[in-house]
Amino acid sequence: MKKTSAILFFILLYLINITTFGQAKFPMKLGLKVAPNIGWMVPGTKGYSSDGARMGVTIGFVSDFYFAENYAFSTGFNFQFINGALNYTDSLLLEGNNKLVNGDVFRKYNLLYLEIPMMIKMKTKSFGKISFFGQIGVGTGFRIKATVKEHFEPTSGGVPVDQQYDFNNGTTLIRESILVGIGCEYHIDESSRILLGISYSNSLNNVLTGVNYKSNLIEKSQLNFAELNIGFLF
Repeated sequence: MKKTSAILFFILLYLINITTFGQAKFPMKLGLKVAPNIGWMVPGTKGYSSDGARMGVTIGFVSDFYFAENYAFSTGFNFQFINGALNYTDSLLLEGNNKLVNGDVFRKYNLLYLEIPMMIKMKTKSFGKISFFGQIGVGTGFRIKATVKEHFEPTSGGVPVDQQYDFNNGTTLIRESILVGIGCEYHIDESSRILLGISYSNSLNNVLTGVNYKSNLIEKSQLNFAELNIGFLF
């Protein structure tokens, strides 16, 4: 509850700030977006490998503050549901067994972040009702929730183990990233626009904090994703 209250407080503070900014006669566009994404892990621990890409989704609020006719500071906040998977060998204490058992682990990560992006947006002049843009910047994501689904295959035979559990303690609180994107805006009228684009988020830091019991190595992995942005600007 404390974490939820803090998040709502910062969102409210953000909305108050942009309202004040708008009253200062600066050009501003606000909007909403939904963005299906594809996420994948990039492991940095010896013996770990990515186990493919996973689908997710981003839901966000967009705000563009124009400081020139075709240049804007683009920010907002995004609720990001990002998923990834890793495959590696580890040891597990099986139920009814006093020894650690070695085996192959197939782990799927499901993470929810609240991200604050900060980007520079560069837009072309309108071609009819369409204008094109590119943007680049950084994003800071705050982990709200992390869970994993894990499949364990003992190397010496035996019954496989499937489990699902919270994984907040095994992930970092903050995910820093570089953001790049391109897209277009379709001008419905003087104020309303449909937004369509693609973007890529490259993690700058490790998002895991666990330890491999078999190798005693610290788990390290980046979490990257690409998304298709569909939105509406008012």
